[in-house]
Amino acid sequence: MSSREVSTKPASGFRDFVGREAIRREHLIYQISKIYQSFGFEPIDSPALENLDVLFGSGGQENEKLIFKTLKRGEKFEEAIQKSDFQNLCDLGLRFDLTVPLCRIFAAHRSELPTPWKVFHIGPVWRAERPQKGRYREFYQCDVDIVGSSSSLAELLVMEAVSEVFLRFGVKDLELHLNHRELLLGMAQKFGFSDQLDSFVILLDKADKLSAEKLEQELEALRGSSLPARLKDLLRGQMGLEDLRADFSEPIETIESMMKSYSNRFENLPIRFVPSLARGMGYYTGAIFEFKLKTGGGSLGGGGRYDRLIGRFTQQETPAVGCSIGFERLLIYLEENQYFEKISNTLFFPIFEKRFFESHQSLAKQIRQAGIKVDLYADESKMKHQFRYADAKNYRWVLIAGDEEWSKNTFKLKDMKEGHEIEVTASELISKLQSLGLVDL
Repeated sequence: MSSREVSTKPASGFRDFVGREAIRREHLIYQISKIYQSFGFEPIDSPALENLDVLFGSGGQENEKLIFKTLKRGEKFEEAIQKSDFQNLCDLGLRFDLTVPLCRIFAAHRSELPTPWKVFHIGPVWRAERPQKGRYREFYQCDVDIVGSSSSLAELLVMEAVSEVFLRFGVKDLELHLNHRELLLGMAQKFGFSDQLDSFVILLDKADKLSAEKLEQELEALRGSSLPARLKDLLRGQMGLEDLRADFSEPIETIESMMKSYSNRFENLPIRFVPSLARGMGYYTGAIFEFKLKTGGGSLGGGGRYDRLIGRFTQQETPAVGCSIGFERLLIYLEENQYFEKISNTLFFPIFEKRFFESHQSLAKQIRQAGIKVDLYADESKMKHQFRYADAKNYRWVLIAGDEEWSKNTFKLKDMKEGHEIEVTASELISKLQSLGLVDL
């Protein structure tokens, strides 16, 4: 054995998940999946590794700079080394998002798929960027997409499914920001930024991080002259959709229609037109949207229409729209707002005596068949150790089934949070557990 001590820390920018943290992440993934499926979206999955020619040219230059590349193997690697062909030492890369794999999958299987194709994809992605607080090299995305529909109904269905996720988790102070790529292009042309579109859009995207004065200064420096009064009014929120109709009628009509339809469905999650919203200009082709916390906590998700991205694989334009939830940010938000403190849907069942083990197993099976999770203790230990285990696992409800309870055919449910006990007969046990919210619906 080597005498050198091997570090047990994960690689920089990567994390281990154990205990409550792993349970919370799994709970979140499971619940998001159920909500997406309730809207008729079906799951897909893709390999972690993609061919580099799939990844390049699909996700924008910034993402492409952050691809984790994999060296060729065996003879192909040796051949590249011998030729000093260092530009071609790699042939695979880790996926940096879930949209590019979706496009490839659709192109490969389109003859088998229904139209429109409603799918969701939840999984890790990898980006080779410098790790820092809240930014990791491996993180999860939760995408929901509709491929094959050019109707604005597709946008609304995607936005509705994602909104339902946030509302189901009790996210407050959230609003949906909406804009349109054609409006951004029109603004650049009308206000003198046609030749500097990318820089113009990048500055607009910083609008929520800069003061109005600072943003105007940077735009004027880019333009080389003072800003038109109408652009100043627009960026300061002093102009509404009606004021823009004459110059940008088509995208304004689309935005208005979406806002009206969305508002009729979600009274508790307001939608707002934000002319500075500028996501992914390299691939979005129509409506763009973002779920923002009004309290300044940043974005919890966003997306838009990308009608040209799939065409790279099919050689024909295919309408598509999607949205991705910021899984890590949502998890942090829920932790900060004590969401998980309210979640305790597993019943703990201690083993009082070994002679009761088979009876415990039989009862635990009945409870599980009713859709309730049961953690039957897996050792012979003193009760204080078992209750310490229940506390460490954050279980609220403990089923007491000792000698006295079995003889009376009456059990006790101990509330570890409040400290009291509820007595319940064997025939009433399942319904009582269900009333306590232990069923995983």
